Amino acid sequence: MAFTDRELTCRDCGEPFIFTAGEQEFYATKGLQHDPVRCPSCRNQRKLLRPEDREETPNFGVYVSYGGRTPRQMHRAACNQCGQSTEVPFVPRGDRPVYCSACYSDIREKQEARDAAAADDASARIAAAAMRRAPELEGAGPRTALAEPLAELDVTRTASKPVAVEVDPDAPEED
Repeated sequence: MAFTDRELTCRDCGEPFIFTAGEQEFYATKGLQHDPVRCPSCRNQRKLLRPEDREETPNFGVYVSYGGRTPRQMHRAACNQCGQSTEVPFVPRGDRPVYCSACYSDIREKQEARDAAAADDASARIAAAAMRRAPELEGAGPRTALAEPLAELDVTRTASKPVAVEVDPDAPEED
């Protein structure tokens, strides 16, 4: 599709501006279906009004919601451990405990210590189990079969699995 330059009127200032063929091609490749309604200078001026593009962007601390435009709504609650009043970013329902920052840090450290101790205990049990000798199974046969000299064993292969046959060194050879 061939694009040609078109003259459009700016919505803000009312001045005519040229929508070039290159811009039209760019809009088409990006899937944009509508023509621009503002001239380049009004678009730049409008961009400067966005709070994230300005130098003096409002700072709401660590509680920043979508794009830093509004602060996160905080709700008052009493800490279940120390009773101190605190603010939380969710509505306390009462069915679960709410903690202040200090108490939550203490509880989290204790939980991490318990988890680390449980992991250490599990790894110690696994290591101890690996060191123990496996119990002998009933009917497993003698374990010394492989300790015999290999010269006295003749291994022949059948269709399904190898079979070990004892050979008497004093017996005459069969053809």
